[in-house]
This record gives sequence, structure tokens and C-alpha cells, in this order.
Amino acid sequence: MMISLSIVAMLALKTTTAFVISSSSSWSSLSKQRLPKPIELNSNPLHGFGSKSPTTFSSLSRRSPARSTQVWGTLNDKTENDIKPTNESTSRNAQKQEGKGKNALIPDSLTELGLKTWEKIVGLRWVALSFVAGSIFATGAILFPIYETLTMDNLSKPVTLFETILADLEEGYVDPVDTNKLFETGVSAMLRSLDPYTEYEGPEDAVELTESIEGKYGGVGLVISGSTASSNKNKEQLQKSAFQQQEQRQEQQQMPLVVPPPSQGEEDPTPAGQHPISSSSTPSSAMEVGMEDEDEEDEFDLLERKREERLRSKAQKQGIRVVNAFENYAFDYGMRVGDKLVAIDDQPLTTGMTVEDVRNKLRGVPGTTVSISFERDGVDGIQTISMPRAVVSVRDVKLATMLGDPRDGIGYIQLSGFASDTGREMRNAIRYLQRASEDASDGSHSLQGLVLDLRGNPGGLLTSAVDVVSLLVPKGSDIVSAQGRGFPGVLYRSRVDPVLDPNTKLAVLVNRGTASAAEIVSGAVQDLDVGIIVGSDRTFGKGLVQNVEELPYGTALKFTVAKYYTPSGRCIQGINYKEGGGLREEDGSFTANKIPKNLRSVFYTKNGRIVRDGGGIEADYKVDAPKASALEVTLLRSGVMGEFAAEWSKHHELTNNFRVDDDTYRNFQSFVAEKQRSGDLELEILYSKSLDELKKTLKASGYKGSEREVEALQASIVREIQRDFEKYREDIKEDISQSILARYLPERMLIERGVKKDVQVAAAVKLLGTDNRFDKLLARDSPHGSAPSSVLEGPTDAISMKVASTEDHGARGKF
Repeated sequence: MMISLSIVAMLALKTTTAFVISSSSSWSSLSKQRLPKPIELNSNPLHGFGSKSPTTFSSLSRRSPARSTQVWGTLNDKTENDIKPTNESTSRNAQKQEGKGKNALIPDSLTELGLKTWEKIVGLRWVALSFVAGSIFATGAILFPIYETLTMDNLSKPVTLFETILADLEEGYVDPVDTNKLFETGVSAMLRSLDPYTEYEGPEDAVELTESIEGKYGGVGLVISGSTASSNKNKEQLQKSAFQQQEQRQEQQQMPLVVPPPSQGEEDPTPAGQHPISSSSTPSSAMEVGMEDEDEEDEFDLLERKREERLRSKAQKQGIRVVNAFENYAFDYGMRVGDKLVAIDDQPLTTGMTVEDVRNKLRGVPGTTVSISFERDGVDGIQTISMPRAVVSVRDVKLATMLGDPRDGIGYIQLSGFASDTGREMRNAIRYLQRASEDASDGSHSLQGLVLDLRGNPGGLLTSAVDVVSLLVPKGSDIVSAQGRGFPGVLYRSRVDPVLDPNTKLAVLVNRGTASAAEIVSGAVQDLDVGIIVGSDRTFGKGLVQNVEELPYGTALKFTVAKYYTPSGRCIQGINYKEGGGLREEDGSFTANKIPKNLRSVFYTKNGRIVRDGGGIEADYKVDAPKASALEVTLLRSGVMGEFAAEWSKHHELTNNFRVDDDTYRNFQSFVAEKQRSGDLELEILYSKSLDELKKTLKASGYKGSEREVEALQASIVREIQRDFEKYREDIKEDISQSILARYLPERMLIERGVKKDVQVAAAVKLLGTDNRFDKLLARDSPHGSAPSSVLEGPTDAISMKVASTEDHGARGKF
């Protein structure tokens, strides 16, 4: 690099020198041609020279013709060998010089010195101009290649290295390698160093991501469960790991131990090349301690492997089961939760088939027919149905219904996501509830209140969130803005009249599972004071926008491109992510720092209420949600509820007055106890990992007494959990009821049944029915009076942002 810079500098210097020489020679030539007529510089060849305009020189000659003549005369003196003046001109010069000698007050030597100085000054002007021009050229010639090289190195160097490393590993690694897997591993590790949302999507994952965004796919409308490809892969890895550990133990038993060489003056009692392998010849006890620790680790690893093997065997034994059947699709053709699929298009499903294998068989071109054979608990034989594949639209509005007495006019909508059709679904749901309220009141009033349930909503499309908000807020309201380093600033503003009547009271239910696009909706409702946020605390706090970029070979890249801001100007991102990465393993991931409360800035709603950024949307009206017990969580996660429902259906039929009575509950307790004895269920599973780690540490340290106390603690935990069967009796009964009913009723009816017993929904309904409480929560409570107008206008200057209407879907954001 230094050599290249030197060469460029030398070339620039040569160019500058040539420029000066050319200038000097031009002046000499000019003195030859135009010396007798210095006043006529306007018409000389300098007009096209480019270094100095002829006007400048012309004005100089007009200001002082004598000075110009003297300058050119001085230049002529330098070239008198080339130009020979006539006798007449020589005589005039001699007379002039003689007159000067008689009358001049300044000696001739000083005059000559002054003229020569002026000559040099004029010459230096051209030298300076030439030097500046050459310097600019040299600087550009030096810096442009450096800039271009640095820009190229930012991408080309890492890409070249990555390609070279892959090629070397493919060619020379000790065992055959899969370069595609190595590539995916490298890219995934790179993206994991940024944040938890930036991901590389392989072909299958990219298809699933597209389906989740669009909310549509070609299939039959079934959700199934069973063994997966990843679980089978983990099984193979665990088996390989166990085999390798067994081999290592055998090698360690046969490997000769290395003993230190004898000290000087002593003979090695062992023949050359042979070493004793008995434990008595071990040079120190450290080797024995290390071997013992390794055996202890194998013991706990073995317990974990057995636990995972039981889960996999259980999944394979149960086969491919239906966990949900959509209305208007598979449910309408007779499929139900719990059905076991045995064949598709007369091709039997083998034991080794995974969920992915069966899904690919069920999906296909809409309009084609597929036959599904299945077994159902309580029904003898195999049943077979034939149904057409269709474009399955996964609805985000799971339920729209009236709460309590329909004449009260309180509606309820449960929204589970934000796919491409969410806005249309919400619009239809609101209008349905408005008509239902009018019908129930004989036309006396429309919808009086609406409960929008966003609990557990993980988000979705930015534009779909904007569509939903535009149904609820006044026309012209700012909804959300987004801006990032490479993301053009965009401000979404409602351009349509809301579907929800402004007189209809609105309550939005949220919890910690309410995230991203769902927080855009709740944030806009809160900032614009069009409704009350109801929940136990705050929402998730994800204020980041992801783009989904299509890549070659059917893959995709999902990466964070911007942050979004609610109408008050706040960003509700609760965690700051800092890029990690590097050669050290511990630096491979990003760092996450939760924004502390004292750093959360104050913003104001439209009415002047105080809200804060950083950490989600805080509930205006706080209602605690019931907390599930450890027993309830364990029973739901283990799947034992569904297994009991299958057994129940074999011996019972569902009636209109169905309920879980005390006899059914006792049967369930006996069923759980049997699962415990067979090892299929561990009630203390939530604490098993922590207890195993503690046991391992205590045993390695030799604290056998403490180890026994941990075992006693584990038994005590089991007894405590078993007592929860009585403490949380009603909650567990409700879970059993839902599991049994799921085998007969569609998802919509199950949700509606659960809503009727939801304490947070009941609190929201009560809030909407009391005018004073609702209006008081929306009243201004800012200690500073009304909020500054600049605060209410948004986070950034609208001039620098693209203002998009609610129908503008230009920004592709995935949350």
C-alpha cells in the first residue's frame, strides 16, 4: 500500500512540475511575440490558457501600462539571447535609462531589485496555482483508491475468507462434512450476535414464515402433533453421544497411564515402552478424582437421556394426533381433536414418520382431493373421510360475541395475531357486534362498549396493525411512525372514518404476552385517549420492526430495520441489544440490557395523561390475573389432561349438562398417580433440573449428608404439589372440562366458554358499564397541565418522513 501511495505521489508531482514548466514556457513565448505591444494582452493567445482569465490581465495593463511594460521588459532581459532588439529601440532604452539616472531619487540597483522581486511574485502566483491543482489531483488519486479499497474490504474480504474456509473444510477435514449445514451454522451464529429477532430462514422455514404473514396455505385445516425431525435428530445425537462416552470409558480403561520420567541417578524399573496400568502406579490422586467426576456426570446425563427417551417413545406410541381442526375445513368434515391419523390416500403412516412428513402429505394444490383414515378413542375400527384441499385462511379473530345480557350492548373480540386479512376480519367483527346490539335492543341503541382482547397476541404485520387502529381512532389521527438507519422514515395516519362509533367505550385487555404489532394497537388507543388499557401490569415491550427479505434458493432473511413510535412519540422497546460476536465463544451472542425505570422518559397522551417509554404499554386499569399453580402447569405441559380425556371418552358420552363431578375428579387423581408410578409423569419436573444440578455439585464436593437432604427436599416438593389437588380443585376441574370438550366442540365455542369465567373480562365489562370510572381514567392527570403541542405531534419531523395513509402498504414489517 505504501509503495502504491508513493508512486501516485510521484506521478502527481511530475504533473505539477510539467504544469509549471508549461506555464513558464508560455510566458517566454508570449514575451517573444507580444513584447512590443504589452497593452494588447486582451487579444493574445492567453485567452484559452485556463489558468488566468484575460480580463484579469487586461485590467492590470489598464491600471499601470508602464508597470506592465517594465514587467515584460524584465522578462525580456531574461531571454535577450533569444530576442535581439532593433537599434532604434536600443537607443530609446539607452536615453530612458540615462534620464532615469539623472532624475531618479532611487538608485538603479534598488529599482532593479524591486522589479526582479515583482517578477518573482508574478511567477510564484502561477507556481502556487499549479501546486494547488497538482495537490488536489494527487490527493484524489491517493484517497479514491483507498476509499474504494476500504469499501470493498468491508464485504469482499469476509466473504472471500468464509468461502475459503468452507472449501478447506470440505476438502481436508478429517471426516466428511456437509457444507450447507456449516454455512447455516455460520450464518445463524452471525445473526444471533445482533438480536433475538434477526434470523436466517431456510427453505422450509421461509415457507412457514410466508404462511404466517399471509395467514393462508393450501391444505385441509388440521393442526397435528407427534414426533418431529428435530426430536429424531436429537435422539440420534444422544445415542451417538452415549456410544462415544462408552467408547471413551473403554479406551480409558485400556490406555496406559503416562508416568513421569525417573530422576537423575535412578533407573526406570519398567521396561522401555511399557508402563503399568494398575491403579497403584498412578502418579497422583488427581487422575482418580477426575475419573470419578466424569462418572458422576455420566450418571446425571443418563437420567436426562432416559427422561428424553421416554418422551420420544411416548410421542411415537401416540402417533400423529389432531390437536385442532378448523371450522369450515376439517372440522366440518368430521375430524376432531385427539383423532389418530393412520393413513393418507391409502398409504399407511409408519412409526418413523414425523409431523413434517405427514404435513407434506396433507398439503397440496387447492381443489385436489385427499382421503384421511383415522382412529378415534371410544369408536371401534378405522374411519375414512375424503375432502378437497382448499386455501386455508387462519383467522386472527378467534371470537366475536356479546357478553352478558345482549341488551346491555357490550361486545367482545379476541384477536390472536396480525396477518394480511386482520383488518378486514376486525371490520366485519365490529359490524357484526353492532348489528347484534341493535337487534337485541330492538333498534334503541347500537354497541355501547367493546372489549378487545389482545392477551397473548405476539404481533404480526405493521400494516395490519395500522388497519386495525384506523377502525378505532378518529380520522386524521397519527397511528404509528417507524424509522431506522437504512429504513425510510414513515408516518402512518388514519385517512378514513372509524368503524367503531366514537361514543362506544373501548377497553383493551393486555398482558406480558401482548407484543409488537399488538402493542402498536394498544399504544395508539392509549395515546389518543380513545380507550382504557386493562391488565395486570405491562405488555412485552417490543418496539422493533423486522423486514423479511427474499433470498436465492427459496430462503429468506428476517432482520431488524427500524424502531417504531406511538402517537405521543415514545418507543416502547424495553431492552437494548448490543452487537456481540468475535472469536471467543463467550462473545458470540448479543448483550441485552433492560431499560431501568429511572431512564424512562415522560410523554403525554392527547388529554395530557402521563405515559412513559421503554418497557411496553402500562395498564391504565390494573386487574390481577389468576396465577396457575405448579401442579396445574405440570399437568397441562405433560399432556396428561388430553390422555385422561381420551380414556374418559371411551366410557362416557357427552351430554348437554356435562360437568366434571367429584367422581370424575377422583378418577383423574388416580390416573395421575398411576402415571407417576410408571415413570411417565414427574410432578416435580419443574424443579428437576435445578435439583439435579445441586445434587451433582454436592456429590462432587463430597457432601453426602447434604445430598441426602436434597433428596428429602425433592420428596417434600412432591407432597406439597399433591396437596395442590385440593387447594386448586376448581381450577383443575375447569382444565379437565376443557380437555374433554375439545374432543367434541370447535375452538370458537371453547374460547367463548372460557371467557364467561374470565375475571379480567368481567372487570372490563364492569368498567365499561360505569360512566364515572371510565371517564375519570381518561381525564387529564398531568401535574404540568396540558401537554406541549410539540410532544403530541410525534417522534420526528413530519417533513423528513413519508406520510402514509391507512391503505398504504409500502413498508413491509414483520413483528
